[in-house]
Amino acid sequence: MACVPPDRIVTERLVIRRESVHDADVIADAIDRNRTRLLPWMGWVTDAAAEASTQVARIADAGEQWEAGEVFDYGIFELADGSFLGKIGMHRRIGPSGIELGYWLDVRAEGRGVITEATTALVREALELEDIERVEIHCDAANSRSQAVPRRLGFALDRIENRPIAAASETGRHMVWVYQPDCR
Repeated sequence: MACVPPDRIVTERLVIRRESVHDADVIADAIDRNRTRLLPWMGWVTDAAAEASTQVARIADAGEQWEAGEVFDYGIFELADGSFLGKIGMHRRIGPSGIELGYWLDVRAEGRGVITEATTALVREALELEDIERVEIHCDAANSRSQAVPRRLGFALDRIENRPIAAASETGRHMVWVYQPDCR
C-alpha cells in the first residue's frame, strides 16, 4: 500500500500527471474557453481563475497539499500529442478510509470517454492508497453529465444531502456516489 499515488499515470489514450507551473497557461486558457459551461456547476470559475498567475499560485498550493497527503491534483493530457484535456483530483476530505474524486473537461474532450478513462485510472490508484476503502464522487442532482460517470463505472448512489448552493445551476441536492469494492 502506498501513502501517495504516482505522479504520472498512463492509460491507453491519456497521460494523467501532476501539474507543473509550465501548465498554468494552458489550464488558464481552458478555464477561460470553458467558463460558460463550467460556471453553472463550479463556483470557483471566475475571471481570476482564467489568469495564468492564479493558476501558478494554485499549482504551488496543490503541490503543498500533495506533499501533506491531502489533495492529489492532476492534469489530463492526450497521450498522442500532449494536449490538455481537463483536470481530475483526489481529495481526502470525506473522513476516514475514503477519498473523493472531482473532475472537469475541456469541451473539446467531451463525448470521447476521456473522463471515464481517467476516473477508472484514479479509482484504481485510490484503492492502492494506504487506508482507503471507498471512493466517492459528489455532484449536484441536476448535473446529469457529472452523475453519468459514476453510474457508468459501477458506483452506487449512497445518499442525497441538502447543501448550500455554491454555483448558479445547483439545486442544493447533493448526490454522493460510492465505489466500495468489498460491498459489490
